[in-house]
Amino acid sequence: MKTVNGKLINQEFNQLEELTQKTEKIIGRCESLESQVTVLSKQDYTQYLQKVTQEVISAKSYVQKLDKRIGFLEEMTSKQAKQLLFLKISSVIGLVGLSFLFSMKNLPEYDNNQPQQHTESTELKFASIQQHDIFPA
Repeated sequence: MKTVNGKLINQEFNQLEELTQKTEKIIGRCESLESQVTVLSKQDYTQYLQKVTQEVISAKSYVQKLDKRIGFLEEMTSKQAKQLLFLKISSVIGLVGLSFLFSMKNLPEYDNNQPQQHTESTELKFASIQQHDIFPA
């Protein structure tokens, strides 16, 4: 639309400039908002990473403490197992020694110079005599 003396053309040009300025302002605001969102998302992510890192560090220290305790318990059980084995072996040796000692004391003493006599007790003779008398063959 052409007008006289270019007044209408000038208004369209001014409107175009206003629109481009508004568009540039909107684009600037969008870029600003995008950068703010990026910064916020990075902060949340870094805070989350820091939190996870702290949890991992505390878990590692707890695992190290448990590992030390396990090592200590393994050492103690190993010592106790050795002591128990020593106690069992010495108990068996002691029992064998005691049984040998008591069996040696209970053995009859034989005189090698005298001949050994084989005698029956009188009770056995009497019992065998009674059986023959009661039940004659």
